[in-house]
Formats: sequence, C-alpha cells, structure tokens
Amino acid sequence: MPDRPIDLDLRKLRYFVAVAERRHFGQAALALHVTQPALSRQVRQLEHELRVELFTRSTREVALTPAGEQFLRDAKALLAAAEAAQERARRISAGDDALVVGFMLGTDVSLALNAFSGQHPHVSIELVRLRWWSQARVLLEGSVDVGFVRPPVEADGVDLLPLYPEHLTAVLPVGHARAGDAKVALTALADDPVLEYAEATEAWSAVWNADPRPDGSRPGHGPAFHDMEELLGYVRGGRGIAFVPNSVAAAFPRSDIAYVPVADAPPGQVALAWNRARPSPLVASFVEAVRAAVRVTGTA
Repeated sequence: MPDRPIDLDLRKLRYFVAVAERRHFGQAALALHVTQPALSRQVRQLEHELRVELFTRSTREVALTPAGEQFLRDAKALLAAAEAAQERARRISAGDDALVVGFMLGTDVSLALNAFSGQHPHVSIELVRLRWWSQARVLLEGSVDVGFVRPPVEADGVDLLPLYPEHLTAVLPVGHARAGDAKVALTALADDPVLEYAEATEAWSAVWNADPRPDGSRPGHGPAFHDMEELLGYVRGGRGIAFVPNSVAAAFPRSDIAYVPVADAPPGQVALAWNRARPSPLVASFVEAVRAAVRVTGTA
C-alpha cells in the first residue's frame, strides 16, 4: 500500500528552515527564541515523519543532505504560500479591497495602474518587486495576485497576456572597443564572456542573454549576478559584459558604463501573468483594464 500523506506542521517547517539557513542549531534556536534541545527534537521528529535525513551532523558543523537541499526549497515555498493564504483570508474578513501587483525592474506599470484605479478607486494596490528566478513561484503561491513578468514563465497554471516587446542592450565597460557604437552586432561581442542571470532557467537565459546566438554559437560564461548592483560591479571590473532589456538600461545611467543597443538579438517580451487556479473579480478587472490600455496605446 502507498504511504499515507503526512500532515506537515508549519512550526516544524519554520524550525527546519531556520537551521538550514544558518547551518547551526544554536544560532537558529536564538533566532526562534526556543531552547536548542527543543529545536533539535522538533527537527528530529520532522525527519522521522518524513523518513528522510535532512541534515548531516557532526561536532563541528551541520550540513544539508541532498534531500535536505530540496526540502529547503519546498519548505520555503510552503511557508510563503501559507502566509499568503492567511493574508488573503484577513483581507477578505476585514472587507478590504486590495490587489498585490508584481513588477520586474524596468517594466512600466503606470498606465495599467491608472486605468485600473480609474475604474476601481477604492481598491488599494500594493506593488511587489519580482525577480526572474521567482516570478512564477510568487504567482502560484499567491503572494502576488497579478504580475508584469518577462517570459518565458515555465509553470503550469500561469496565464499570460502578452503586452509589448523589449529589445536587448549590451552593458559594456567604457573602455570596451564597442562602447561608442550606436548599435552593436552579437558577432562583435563573440570574445566577451557574458554574465549569467543567477538561478535563471535555461529557457529564460536563452531569451535574455541571446544564448545561443542567431548563428548557433554560444558565448563564454562570466560570473552570475542577482541584481543590477552586482552586474555593474562585474562589468566595471572587467569580468564580462551583460545583456539587459533596454528599459533596465535606461533606469541605470552611469558615466563608467556604456549601454549599446544590440542590433541582431531577437527581442524579449513583457507580459501580464496571473494564477489560473486562483480567480478573483479584482484580478479579472485588472487584466481587462490592462488589455484595454494595450489596445489604446500599444504598450502597458
């Protein structure tokens, strides 16, 4: 017979995540305001319930097993989903009309927000910054109701409304041979290592890093970055070049960086995304407001 499903205790999940992030039971116990023996018992009990060893323990260190690494990712998602569910329930119980709208750096949401607010002036809107590695997850978890994303979004259950294309811009140090060009071809950058979007899927990197190139060649790989500050630091330090959407480049003008539009990279796209399994009148109204704004202006 198959194993019976386990009723996961959210408290035990929080305890596990605290230890996993710190790799130390004592520090986790202090952060959680519990005793170390009590914390250890809870984690041991969780491992017993799962029938899986999550940590390897020694007198010198605590490390995650491969199963523990995966469970950490899943546990964080479960805790975020539980928190989002509680917040939605509190909002509904209080009679609050509120919408959480996600956006990626550089996406222009002003027209869409103004169009929606004109029709629903009493709905409060909370803006949340989205990241390329988690844009699908926050929609599926419910911590964001609707989001302006950059596809591809590789997740079942997420619906997309394409909005407008975005072209790529090369981010170069000012001393680069192509830094003064009005436009640059990818072949002219063939010898430059390209910084990688940290934790991006292969499909996402293929679009937003022009990898592979139109001729089938692959760029050399530079360090991975999580935000523009890291990207700019690597480029200034000569560790590689980068590609960003043109709207992102426009948001970070710098005298020590050259932004050069790429002439032959296929454009990416900005889209509106929402969770198909969590319909709501407010989300439906927001989608229609954005759809109308796109028809009128051609952009969001």
